[in-house]
Amino acid sequence: MFSSRTLFLCGILTLGTAVLAGCSDPYGGRMEVSGAVTLQGQPLKEGSILFAPLENQDTPGGAQVIQGEYKIPPQSGLRPGKYLVRLTAGDGRTPANEEIAAPGGPANIVSVDLIPEDWNTRSKHEIEVKARSVNKFNFDIPKMNTRKKK
Repeated sequence: MFSSRTLFLCGILTLGTAVLAGCSDPYGGRMEVSGAVTLQGQPLKEGSILFAPLENQDTPGGAQVIQGEYKIPPQSGLRPGKYLVRLTAGDGRTPANEEIAAPGGPANIVSVDLIPEDWNTRSKHEIEVKARSVNKFNFDIPKMNTRKKK
């Protein structure tokens, strides 16, 4: 039979362990998110990826895509839930004689986005970030539809 003092000390130890376990996440539930992006079967040379929350998470996030890879570290990571995925990547070229002047500054470079609209401005692609899981998401973007609308 355990004494009441032993039971009290065990209770305090259990409570202390539970409190410390709850405080052990220095990133507030944010998860690292990483993966690869290919465009027409090749690693995307340079671009960006954005994750927009769909379930009232307060953690929109994004990262640069470099040589087909992206990574959001846990300190700026995403909280568990569903996110809309948007990608963008300019071609890095300025159309001839089409520089646009910025107010009070030099000309901006106008480039064509290499990413199709259905992965960019009209994206419906979603991912789900999960707690205590490896959140690695790879995206393979097919060739853009080059047919003109009639």
